[in-house]
Amino acid sequence: MKIFIRIFDRWKPVIDKLKKIYHKHFIGKLTVTILGLCIIPILIHFIPILLVKASPLPEIEYQGLSAAGKEIAHDAGEVLAAESGSRRLYINSADMILKVEDKNTGRVWSSAVPESERASDLALLTVSYLGKDNNLYEWDTYTYCTQLGSYTIRQIDHGIRITMDVNEGESERFYEYYPQKMSLDRFENFFLGGMQSLVDSGKIDKATGDKYRMTLKLLYKKSITEDCYAVSYNGTPPRSAVKQLIKLAELLGYTRQMLIADSEEMGLSVSFAEPAQFTIVVEAVLDNDDFILRVPTQEMVSSNSYYTIQNIKVMPNFGAVSATDYADGYILVPDGAGALFKFNTANSAVSDYIRPVYNNDFLSDYYFAPKYEEELMMPVFGMTYGEYQNSTHGFLGIIEKGAETSYINVKLASTSKDSPSAINKAFASFDVTQYSKVKVYGPYSDNQASYLADSGFLDVDYTIRYQLFPDRVTYFDMAVAYRNYLMREWGIKEASYPDKLKLYLDFLGTISLTKRFLGIPYDAYYSMTTYEELAEIINDLGDKNLAVQYSGFFNGGYENKLNTKADLTAANGTKKELLKLEELVKEKNMDLFFEASLAKVYDKGNGFSARYHAIYDYSNSPAALYRYLPSLGVLNGYIGFDTNYFYLLSPRYMNGVVEKFLAASKDYDKLSIADLAHYNFADYRFRKTISVYQAGQIVDENLKKLAESKELSLYNPMMKNVQYGSYAEDISRESSNYATIYTTIPFRQLVLNGLIQETTKNVNMSSYNYTYYVLQSVELGIYPKFTLSAKSDDILQDTPYAYYYATEYEKQKDSIHQVYTECKDVWDKIGRMEITNHTILQENVFCTEYASGVSVITNYNLHSVVVDGKEIPSLGYLMIQE
Repeated sequence: MKIFIRIFDRWKPVIDKLKKIYHKHFIGKLTVTILGLCIIPILIHFIPILLVKASPLPEIEYQGLSAAGKEIAHDAGEVLAAESGSRRLYINSADMILKVEDKNTGRVWSSAVPESERASDLALLTVSYLGKDNNLYEWDTYTYCTQLGSYTIRQIDHGIRITMDVNEGESERFYEYYPQKMSLDRFENFFLGGMQSLVDSGKIDKATGDKYRMTLKLLYKKSITEDCYAVSYNGTPPRSAVKQLIKLAELLGYTRQMLIADSEEMGLSVSFAEPAQFTIVVEAVLDNDDFILRVPTQEMVSSNSYYTIQNIKVMPNFGAVSATDYADGYILVPDGAGALFKFNTANSAVSDYIRPVYNNDFLSDYYFAPKYEEELMMPVFGMTYGEYQNSTHGFLGIIEKGAETSYINVKLASTSKDSPSAINKAFASFDVTQYSKVKVYGPYSDNQASYLADSGFLDVDYTIRYQLFPDRVTYFDMAVAYRNYLMREWGIKEASYPDKLKLYLDFLGTISLTKRFLGIPYDAYYSMTTYEELAEIINDLGDKNLAVQYSGFFNGGYENKLNTKADLTAANGTKKELLKLEELVKEKNMDLFFEASLAKVYDKGNGFSARYHAIYDYSNSPAALYRYLPSLGVLNGYIGFDTNYFYLLSPRYMNGVVEKFLAASKDYDKLSIADLAHYNFADYRFRKTISVYQAGQIVDENLKKLAESKELSLYNPMMKNVQYGSYAEDISRESSNYATIYTTIPFRQLVLNGLIQETTKNVNMSSYNYTYYVLQSVELGIYPKFTLSAKSDDILQDTPYAYYYATEYEKQKDSIHQVYTECKDVWDKIGRMEITNHTILQENVFCTEYASGVSVITNYNLHSVVVDGKEIPSLGYLMIQE
């Protein structure tokens, strides 16, 4: 009580002075006071938000065009454009067809389908473009450039440059040449009489005149209500008829002024369309023995602002072959782990395969559950020609620049006479402008009112490298070639292969559960695995070789705040207990990764506000990412089932967040990064768009900063980000099983072999038997992964974490022991897990050959198989030692 009296006495003079002021200026001072009291909480709210600093956006790198040499005339025929050690590059200047020849074998890869006369099979590019009428149009460059002769070819170092003026040529719109109605005099005397005069004068023969007359009378009939002739044809007249009558108008001298006058006489108006016209530059070069094609968007020009280029299919006919030329052959796609299509297996009931690389359309359709579980995490595609083990040659396409908006396309031929598809094709396309149809009343509304939103024109120096194989080649050879390419690009001098089995164990730490006090709900932190419990489990696992990940560690646990700090979560235990855990891990020579989400933000705090800092989708709203309701395939939060959602941080703020986190987390040298390497970032905020390519540069810079000071484990990383990690978690052995896929292959794991340590998906949280993951480990030299908790997962039922099931360590320890024991027995016999070959023996039966001379045959079937007289049980394997 005495303390309060002293405080009152100290402030009494100030209080007395305020009383006098308020007595004299009561209303004004009261108003100021109220405003001050209102401003204080606003400042308290906004100051942390303002402390989350934005960074300038990077400029997109562009090397510019190569220096141009002499022009190649259109009538020059087939010209040798470049030559390397064992390749020659040719261009036919009359039709823009490129051809690469292997000097040793004579093998040829062409940009056009051999012997085809269809324009779509001869085109170098196919251009899709958007009009301001929200319609999408498509042109092939053979029809709209090559045949018009509207292109120039110039020599450049190691190749050629083609500058294309892609346009519709002379208009073929009927009503831009003829009126809907015309007077009797105009029809009978000018047109019919004029045609007869042309015949009489010998300018056209009688047969041609009769053809013109028949076509004109087919389109125009004499009106029974008016003194005129009117078009009676429903819809747009056939193109052949239009072309005939355009020629007739030219012969008769029927001008645009006459057309306007005739229409006005009938009370009609005439409109003339403003046609689309685009300039597109392509450079084709040899780089040693590889063939490279560039399509830089920086050089693209639209002569009519009404139209915007949306997508370009790049050399859609490169290496394409007909069903009659090759009865056997395969197309490689990076679908999930990888997949093969078999030539000539088109199904009329199944659409052509086209899927986005790096899930680049995610923010367009994230409201609905993905149609396929597996995404495309590698920017590659390829073809082999001939029987699987005896192919004659092939190619591998690597998208060097522009993968972030690319798509992989497959068109299959059919041997059926009734099939419209007779050509096998594999190619890449890319978005020059991304767009999405946005429903006005929300994604789940029955009201179909919508509008188009787009990303704006994207700057990218789009580049595809074609690695050419003139002799026998398999998907394994392509995996090795791609791995070697990545090693050169990333400056890796020597591959590093694991030689001892590890188990990768991901432990769930702190989560946020809803509890109630007197019926009032509140969020409470709860640790599923404390530091002490994790130490006990590690000791219980004995001498097993482990890599451990601790999720729910920083800044509030699993539902983390913005990671500008590296605060520990009290529910997991004390700092002293953490130090003991770290000492134990060091003693056992284990890797311990603390999970950090630097882009995913679940909870407000540390200055994060979704309105200011989150990625926006095409509807110009922050993208709130929930889990999907399995029964409906929609975001469960939209119908009140879940409040467990997160936002993704806009790349604009990523530099500052990562720098602060690095400074705060200096005591932790190993991190598991759950987001940066996995997501294909972009921000479609209105008037503040961050393109996927700008975002990609920002993410790349920050992953590089993290990797320079930390050892990283990366969750399911995009291939371009693998270089920053020492572990790649959750690598699936499955593909999407698209209806026309022939088989799934572990192409991704074969590429990663020697580049990074890999893990399977979760063994315990799976519908597959644990033996399925044992097969992956012995087939591919990867670590089995478990997601675990010390406490019972029963706690998580009827919570937003219900998808974590079968995680309790005590219930999983026997399975962990079985998996480890079975895998270790094989690993110990193999030694260094360097894969030297991988082949398909039967359906779902594979053989892996290791450098040590050991071979492992794996049977993924649910029934036994016989290989070389030896029976292999379902989900079993056979090890063969030399």
